[in-house]
Amino acid sequence: LLLARAGNTPRIGGGSARSYFLVLEGDQGICLLPRGTEEAHEVHLDDRVFALRLGQPVRFHLMSTVADTRFKPGELTDLSQGDFIRLPPIATVVQRQQASDADERPVKLTTSITEVGTLEVNCIATDDPSQRWLLQFELRRDEASGAASENGQSARHPSLDNAIELIERAFGARASNVGPSEVKRLRAQLEHTLGPRENWDVALLRELFGALWDRAKRRRRSADHERLWLNLAGYCLRPGFGYPLDEWRVEQLWSIFDDGIQYIHESRVWSEWWTLWRRAAGGLSEDAQLQLLDAMDFLQAASIKKQKLPFDPAKVGYADMIRVQASLERISVERKIALAQNLLERLRKPSENHQTWWAIGRIGARLPFYGSAHGVVPPEVALPWLEAVLALDWKKVEPAAFAAVQLSRMTGDRSRDLPDAARETVIRRLETLGAAPAWVQMVRETVALDESDTGRVFGESLPAGLKLIGGA
Repeated sequence: LLLARAGNTPRIGGGSARSYFLVLEGDQGICLLPRGTEEAHEVHLDDRVFALRLGQPVRFHLMSTVADTRFKPGELTDLSQGDFIRLPPIATVVQRQQASDADERPVKLTTSITEVGTLEVNCIATDDPSQRWLLQFELRRDEASGAASENGQSARHPSLDNAIELIERAFGARASNVGPSEVKRLRAQLEHTLGPRENWDVALLRELFGALWDRAKRRRRSADHERLWLNLAGYCLRPGFGYPLDEWRVEQLWSIFDDGIQYIHESRVWSEWWTLWRRAAGGLSEDAQLQLLDAMDFLQAASIKKQKLPFDPAKVGYADMIRVQASLERISVERKIALAQNLLERLRKPSENHQTWWAIGRIGARLPFYGSAHGVVPPEVALPWLEAVLALDWKKVEPAAFAAVQLSRMTGDRSRDLPDAARETVIRRLETLGAAPAWVQMVRETVALDESDTGRVFGESLPAGLKLIGGA
């Protein structure tokens, strides 16, 4: 190809093998790039103006055909007639370039196809051509999986509208005549409408999160409203990544962090506040995770020093905070080490909750749940933590065995793996305990987590339809 471009050899091929169309309303589509268009050749749709929506989630749907029909750029076509294949849509948030930008901008389109099979669509503002937004469609991957992806998409739940009506009744703009007991029953009502919540797939969960987020301003009507909203929002957004637009959703959710909670004297509201951030932690940026950690450090220090606060520190939920802290995989290794050492010091006290050992295992895990391998605590630091776990009676301290698995798990990366002798010690203890064979296998060799153990790492089950396929 490079020689052909240099003019040293004849070039083989006739450009794009397909014509591509942007799907409009109904069965109408508009030709973005005709069949035969050469790579890197720009196609201008000068006769068409489009309204580009900014700052909110949108989907772009494409269809393609290999037909020999000579379509023209910008030509309107009936996509119900002919051999058109629907490609997986892209979901994104097209960001405003200036704070003053309206919700929609009139744009013209310029398209091209790259050497690696990416369809690039530049949206150029009609009133200021220097402002443009690039959309990219990975055609080769999408064409290979197009039919499967389209057929595999979750259908809209038939009772979703009824569920949203229930959410509207509790959190809607008009103060519905809903008593405290009915608010408390909302979760049960949703399960009655949609089925057991452990069976709600990720697409349904994100739809429900959208309904909750649209009504977030009214989450503070009562302590029950606030507690329930926090519980449902976190449940519907867990684990904060893995589905289109999750990054945008978590960014929106983070905007309420500085507001805190309204009912500061209610321990159950505090508990749901921390649970919300544990569930969404995987989608938080490093800066957001540091802010969250600093806030918890302040509250814990204030409690120890008996500083005067506008609420009872005992109601803040220390155990829930520990679970959040252990879930922050984007903080520095130094902060992780300091956090674990503080927890180990607390674990010297018989009164400390045994679940804190789960946190030790999560902080020192050899294989992160979502973070970078570069953020893993060094083996020489994790080894004494493992020794502390090995000193426990695993029959009496339920989280100890899995914490040991997390700390000694085999990754195949020498910079992360513990010494063979340490892993063999863990294997013997697991076998003596009669632990699950999968746990022994994770310490002995490099294997993926099964569904139940992935949930154990995360702290609860993952949504149906969302599968963790690996980590670095």
